[in-house]
Amino acid sequence: MSEIPAGAPTDVPAQLLPRALRPIVIRSVTEAQLRNAPLVEAEHLLLALSRESSVPIRSALANAGLDPEGLDAALAAERAASLRVAGVTPPPAARLTAAPRVARPRWGTSARDVLSRAHRVASANRRRQGMAELDLLTALLGLELGTVPRALTIADVDRAAVLAAAAAAA
Repeated sequence: MSEIPAGAPTDVPAQLLPRALRPIVIRSVTEAQLRNAPLVEAEHLLLALSRESSVPIRSALANAGLDPEGLDAALAAERAASLRVAGVTPPPAARLTAAPRVARPRWGTSARDVLSRAHRVASANRRRQGMAELDLLTALLGLELGTVPRALTIADVDRAAVLAAAAAAA
């Protein structure tokens, strides 16, 4: 295990980060930047897993419709549903573009929570090396509040089945 990679934001949770998660964490920052988000949140970690994780994790996600395009669609549906609940008509996607962010996004509460949960999952299960991605996926799919669980519910994703498929393949 190692510290957060050089060049990553310094306000990430203090737990040690498994070396296997470095590409995921770096990609999550990129995902947030691509979306002009001021914060890296849980959805960026999930998007990063769908792009950068090992084949078993990516396959389990893709088989549930959670490949990068499927996740983008689920997140867009969640955003639209949340706006409608607030009485706001969702704007067209073209209007949602913002000026590119120059500053690196900071770590949001949901991302911090997921990384902390993943650390606890790993500790509780005394995971062997190479299971960090599964621990992160377990933490993400275990969220009960926030954008990720709402998007997964809207997309009708069976979180337990995704996790079981990922665990069986890992």
